[in-house]
Amino acid sequence: MSNSSFFAGASGDFHTFQFRAMNTRIDMAFYCKSEQAARLEETAAHWFQNTEERFSRFREQSELSHLNRLAGERCMVSDAMMEVLRLADAYRELTGGAFDPLILNALHAAGYSESFELLKQHPDLAAAEPAKSVQGSTASMQLNPVMKSVQLPAQSGLDLGGIVKSWAVRRLAEHLRKELFIERGFVNAGGDLAAWGPRDEVADPWRIGIEHPWDTDADAGIIALVSGAAATSSKLGRKWAAAAGPMHHLIDPRTMRPSDSDVAQCTVTGKDVVACEVWAKAICILGLDDGLELFARKAEDCEALVFTQDRQSHLFASPESIGTRWQGVRYDHFREPARA
Repeated sequence: MSNSSFFAGASGDFHTFQFRAMNTRIDMAFYCKSEQAARLEETAAHWFQNTEERFSRFREQSELSHLNRLAGERCMVSDAMMEVLRLADAYRELTGGAFDPLILNALHAAGYSESFELLKQHPDLAAAEPAKSVQGSTASMQLNPVMKSVQLPAQSGLDLGGIVKSWAVRRLAEHLRKELFIERGFVNAGGDLAAWGPRDEVADPWRIGIEHPWDTDADAGIIALVSGAAATSSKLGRKWAAAAGPMHHLIDPRTMRPSDSDVAQCTVTGKDVVACEVWAKAICILGLDDGLELFARKAEDCEALVFTQDRQSHLFASPESIGTRWQGVRYDHFREPARA
């Protein structure tokens, strides 16, 4: 999602701030008393910092790195790690394996073994070695929520980057709304966003610019939400050159290679930011027809704007959403969900 195009009208004190964490830009906006603003900013910054320290695969001392080093052994994990692993496992099943967190070896084989910031500064890190062949596995994590333990398949590794970012947005938004009683707010972590507003009155929506896949100076339209979520996944942002050719970060678990589907970018909107993030990624990996077919059957209360490699745009939404939820979106093809 565009970081520069959100707005909502309301009475009260309006505060915004931005910072970087988890290799992305975090944008926040909310209405609160002025004396609360600094404390809320500190709370948010600490939350994303702590999340990165626990879940980053690029930090040797993170809990995730520790878990990956012990693949094949049963390990005790924190409550937060168990929560995310259970989410990841549930979405692996729901998407038929299109979303799979056990892709670390494939990312390394494609050259994505350092943080993307380092790859941009030193592209030779990825290009130095030819991409290796990595075999997929039908094995999955063995989770024991009661014992708070997990066993990864031997010689495997987890990458939780995408789902952790959306989970962090969801958890922070819930904390601000339910525990700190912030009635209207907005959290956007590099395109994974959650917005909320008061339920007992008609409120102006948040208006979020949709990132244009081929024109960084323009939006592809606006998503208008009073309360809800959205996420964008793309093959165009995190890409690099390797000895075997162009690479990107969206690994197809069926091939353990960067996806070669006909989808370049997908934006999904719905009620839950984690669901939006997972489905946006799954559609990019599966491709337009297979992705939207699964999306129609499994993703409740979600809609999607898909851009294909031939620079065509496909809006998958109810007619009532055009001009209300989706504003100013130019699309070449329209599909109405035929959900039971």
